Amino acid sequence: MSTEQKQAAAYGSWKSPLTAAAVAAASGSVGSVVVDQATQPSRVYWLESRPSEGGRRALVSKLVDDYSDASLVEHTPDAKWNVRTAVHEYGGGAYAVHDGVVVFANWSDQGVYVLDTRRPHDGPRRIGMQDDRLRYAAFALHPSCRFAVCVREDHRAAGGEPHNALVAVPLAGAGAEVELFAQTDFVSSPVLSSLGDEIAFYTWNHPDMNWDATTLHRARLLLDAATGLPTGLGDLAVVAGAAGQARESIYQPRFDADGVLHFLSDRADGFWNPYFVDPDTRAVEPALAQPMAAEFAAPEWSFGESTFQPVPGRRFGMAVAYAGADAVPTLGILNVATHQIEELPTPGWSVLDNFQLATTRSGEPVLVLVAGGPAEPSALFTYYINGMTAARLLPPGSSSSAAPVQTADAAFISVPRSISFPTQLPPFGDKGEPAEAYAYFYPPTSRDYCGRAGELPPLLVLSHGGPTSAAHSVYQPKIQFWTSRGFAVADVNYGGSTGYGRAYRERLYPHFGIVDVHDCCAAALFLADSGLVDRRRLAIMGGSAGGFTTLACLAFRPEVFAVGASLYGISDLEVLAKETHKFEAQYPVHLVGAYPQERAEYIRRSPLHSVDSLACPAIFLQGLEDKVVPPNQAALMVAALKAKGIPVAHIEFAGEQHGFRQAKNIIRALGAQLYFFGRILHFTPADPIEPVPIDNDGSL
Repeated sequence: MSTEQKQAAAYGSWKSPLTAAAVAAASGSVGSVVVDQATQPSRVYWLESRPSEGGRRALVSKLVDDYSDASLVEHTPDAKWNVRTAVHEYGGGAYAVHDGVVVFANWSDQGVYVLDTRRPHDGPRRIGMQDDRLRYAAFALHPSCRFAVCVREDHRAAGGEPHNALVAVPLAGAGAEVELFAQTDFVSSPVLSSLGDEIAFYTWNHPDMNWDATTLHRARLLLDAATGLPTGLGDLAVVAGAAGQARESIYQPRFDADGVLHFLSDRADGFWNPYFVDPDTRAVEPALAQPMAAEFAAPEWSFGESTFQPVPGRRFGMAVAYAGADAVPTLGILNVATHQIEELPTPGWSVLDNFQLATTRSGEPVLVLVAGGPAEPSALFTYYINGMTAARLLPPGSSSSAAPVQTADAAFISVPRSISFPTQLPPFGDKGEPAEAYAYFYPPTSRDYCGRAGELPPLLVLSHGGPTSAAHSVYQPKIQFWTSRGFAVADVNYGGSTGYGRAYRERLYPHFGIVDVHDCCAAALFLADSGLVDRRRLAIMGGSAGGFTTLACLAFRPEVFAVGASLYGISDLEVLAKETHKFEAQYPVHLVGAYPQERAEYIRRSPLHSVDSLACPAIFLQGLEDKVVPPNQAALMVAALKAKGIPVAHIEFAGEQHGFRQAKNIIRALGAQLYFFGRILHFTPADPIEPVPIDNDGSL
């Protein structure tokens, strides 16, 4: 439909087929892909997040070359099973499988269960220590299926931090768990060689996060001759990241079929690139002839990340995904013998993740991955490496219990473009060093509507969480919800984001609440100065650390934004430093400074202590069971805004943790934000929305 045929209406008031309920339905995801390589054809397992079932994660599988779904099986149909772990609070790596045997963690009791899929009527059976103060993650099943190696997080000690260790858990009998390694604050990503005789894993210590500095270990797995169970580690050695050497972040150790150890490291030029251990010299060798200014990994906020897999037939060859400075991911085969990457054609994918290697019934190697593009949500694909072709193994949102989720009509989809904009490095002002930051810009898009003559759209700036995370250009219903109603959206990769190397990532150290704030404001003002959005109607929204950036923008740059939305966001950095969980307990040391030595700086940067300068209305959405950002973070800020007479709304969700997983709460959260923005920015949404109580509403 041409612009002349569209109905002119106020931005924000357009009718959209992408309802809040449709967004909630599409919020279910497919991830945590694991391939059972002991069978041929391989069986592919994955977890489905289901908002309609309270957000639980169900375990589902099918044969790798079955495109008819005849072999589709749901292994946890009972609602009491939620394959999810609370280790590090962010979880991940909640299950493993070998030869039809599955080991998994269940959310309700954090217990470890074993399920023999060849005897499904037996159901899951609990193993390990019977104590809900123990949490388990990052499972690796031994080829004998007698035990699993995993990370255990022990909360039994009164006071202080939980204790993290690498342990072996017997799958049968009453054998005790064996502690294999516990000499560091954190341990992650254990992997076993194909014969089960070697193990590799990485570790790190406070105050670092795993993207700051880690150490890669390798050892022989010592087994009892009678029981076949582990007794300890032999020949334990540091492979890379040793103390006293240059700091490097090491991720994703992998053994190939020949026992060669591969991994990713940012040791050269600050970008995560592939390396391997020479089997003869045991020296670490670069897999590329020259390091690339490209990221082959993302920050490991959760266990089980996988952006490469060794593949057969190419001498240490590996299938890899990487993104350069333009943030466009590429799929390729890396031939370690020639140190070159052969790029593979893809159907416009902008996100590649969950790499696994499988084998078809004809013995052909095939890559399994989750991928998506700007106009298509992520789905489960197979990629036939030899034929260089992709096939959809599972449509977006489909499962054994639900129909595929349909995307909006293409005429309603806003396709983003990558933009760069001028910013500065601290100190700001006349002495600030000129720099560049990045964002994805989504224009308002509708088949049926256009803006009124002379009117520019409001802009919604998204500040992602982490803050060491990244915005991607993959189709996201929560963004299309806004653009299809007449909002422009800028998804900002502020300084501190991942995807641009260590130097860009560490721009935020120790300038959290400064660099991110400056970059989000610079993005909004750049788009306004470019004539693309209405300077008077700039909004900002973020969750978790992005919620802190949102509130800091409203408090410290009140002249920029007209309204904000904080989803489980931080308002008081001091409270966060005192109360947050172990994984992030000392993250603020890098982001702000040592506490309590730098207490004055924590207070100075906290929006809660700067409400005198805050003049923008805000809405707060918070889960009451959030252990990452305690609910009092929102409550304290709301009370302060109420006292100052600023319009403020506050909605709390029972049963939600860090993020919203239940369909009814996703629907309510989206509707509440739209309603609140409509009141502040003076438009009337077309959607039927339950009114939101707004304190100090009389001032509007």
